[in-house]
Amino acid sequence: MEVIINGDTFHFEQELSIVAILKELEIDENRVVVEHNQQLIQQAQFHNQMVKSSDRLELLEFVGGG
Repeated sequence: MEVIINGDTFHFEQELSIVAILKELEIDENRVVVEHNQQLIQQAQFHNQMVKSSDRLELLEFVGGG
């Protein structure tokens, strides 16, 4: 399946949950805000929210610094 993530196309073998996609991309689920098809997804729903072919994700990762 193809998913658009932050404007780029990614290919996955099957439908995945948001948390599974974040793991594939090596992104800490505790440090990211996710918008799925223009809807903000609560972190508690990352395990249940399935991403299908042609869906769009916008990921905003929090980075600390000084």
